[in-house]
Amino acid sequence: MFKKLLCALAVFPTVSMAQSYVVYDFTHDRILESRAPNNVQPIASVTKLMTANVFLENNKNPNCSASISDEDFDYIKGTGTKLPKYTPISCNELLKAMLVHSDNYAAHALSRSAGMSRIQFIQKMNQKAKQLGMNSTRFHDSSGLSSANISSAMDLVKLAKYSMNKPQIQMLSNTKATYVRAGRQNVFMQNTNRLVREEMFDAAINKTGYIRESGYNLVFVNKHQCNKATIGVISLNNASSGARSNFTRNKLEQYGCDVLAHEDYGLEEDEES
Repeated sequence: MFKKLLCALAVFPTVSMAQSYVVYDFTHDRILESRAPNNVQPIASVTKLMTANVFLENNKNPNCSASISDEDFDYIKGTGTKLPKYTPISCNELLKAMLVHSDNYAAHALSRSAGMSRIQFIQKMNQKAKQLGMNSTRFHDSSGLSSANISSAMDLVKLAKYSMNKPQIQMLSNTKATYVRAGRQNVFMQNTNRLVREEMFDAAINKTGYIRESGYNLVFVNKHQCNKATIGVISLNNASSGARSNFTRNKLEQYGCDVLAHEDYGLEEDEES
């Protein structure tokens, strides 16, 4: 057992379950503040940012569609979906469900809808991580339900920066709520991040994540400049969804980002639990 532990530590950087974060100035490419930025831990649904990038770059069919099927079922955490099964849904609508509402079944369906197998899709995700210099990052599924999906706050800065080149990801990151067209149904979905859902900040990039092993994670890049800089807050293993939102809000305000809505917000939970 001891030998196995030593081997694991040799392959991966230190894994820590304390909160880690980076406040980053994307305009001047510099860290403003950080705590344990290179600690590695599960990232949960933050994974879906990479899923979106890989799908958008590899899907060659602009009219592709997929149906939620039994193979998309969540056998890891037992989560559900609002989307109907066995109903053709356009890939654009699945992408919307995945990024706005963090739908796991949509992520699984997309991973087999870009002209490759699910295994090949995950390989593409890991190849992209390597290409971006995300050396502490590994992906084992496209949704983030697997606790083997690991990264660091600093690696996620690189993913956020890369994602800012994708207009579709930016648009969906800042979507407060939407209807997802699934066959004859219009399925209402809200953003899992209350900072966006309650229009407190506009997002350039935004993705929440939670599983028990990861704590509450958030990648958030403010859309509007703050003191002539684009500021992002990437935090992992926050204690609760409310703490995650308040931590991000406080750091954004600290570095000159204005709150759009000035009502008094409490520790209301985000949609993603």
